Order: sequence, then C-alpha cells, then structure tokens
Amino acid sequence: QMEDSKPQQQQKAILLDLFRTRNIATITIMSLLLWFFTSVGYFGLSLSTPNWHGNAYINCFLSAVIEVPAYVIAWLLLRSFPRRYSLSGTLFLGGGVILFIQLVPADLNVLSVGLVMLGKFGITAAFSMLYVYNVELYPTLVRNMAVGATSTASRLGSIIAPYFVYLGETSF
Repeated sequence: QMEDSKPQQQQKAILLDLFRTRNIATITIMSLLLWFFTSVGYFGLSLSTPNWHGNAYINCFLSAVIEVPAYVIAWLLLRSFPRRYSLSGTLFLGGGVILFIQLVPADLNVLSVGLVMLGKFGITAAFSMLYVYNVELYPTLVRNMAVGATSTASRLGSIIAPYFVYLGETSF
C-alpha cells in the first residue's frame, strides 16, 4: 500500500521559542553567558600575547602551539567523560590559573608565561567543547537557532575582548 505522498508540514520555530519554557530559557541564558565569557577569555588571552613577559615572538609561537594539545585533550575528554564535567573542568582550569597569575611576582617571567599558557590551554579546550555541548542541550526544533544565538553572543564577546586587553594597560 502506498502511504500519503504529501510532504509533512514542518513546524516553524522563532527566536522566542528559546525562552518559551523555564527549562529552555535557563539553558539559553546560561549558554549565552557561557559563550560570551569564554569568548572574551579566549580572545583576550590571544590578543594580549605581546604584553606577556619575555620575547613577544616566542610568546606568540607558544600561544599558537598550545592550542594543538588543547584540541586533542578536549577531544579525548569528550570521548571519555561526561560533557558537563569535561567542560567545567577545563573552564575551572583556565579561569583558576588566570586568576592565580596575579599572585606571581613580576620577576618570575617563566612561571607567569607558563601559567598563562596553562590558562590558554584550559580556555581553548573549553571553547572547543562548547560547540559539542551546546548542540546536545537543545531539542531538534530549536537547535539551529540556539547555535546561532550563542554564536552571536560569542562574537559579541570577541568584539569586547580587545577592550579588556586595553583595560590592563590603563592606570587610574
């Protein structure tokens, strides 16, 4: 027997569907903030490379090289551990190390650059995991819209990031 050959009517989703229920609205707000602040951290660290102690060229090289193991470790973590723990662990690593740098004396150049690299490692791994984690949070109907909205929040964070770099150079 032949079934009805009419195409199924697809449901249309609008941006407000990301805030329709309390659960999806909470996920959306948290995802927007997470993408925004992770992007600020990632691009802030990347753009502040010449401001670190030591040779600016070596620091730029190290900043680029540290991304390769960060992506590999992120991939391994996503394959081995739950998404929530992998993402939160790398975010805590990156953010905690970056906060700890303020306690390092100015004359310990190697230690401060090493801690910045460890922080960049954590933020880079978290940034790469966000794509996978974000897609799995939303139902199929609003998934593309959610990824677009969070990507927009990320781009806004990357626009704001240079101002944080300049804020470190300003004395009041």
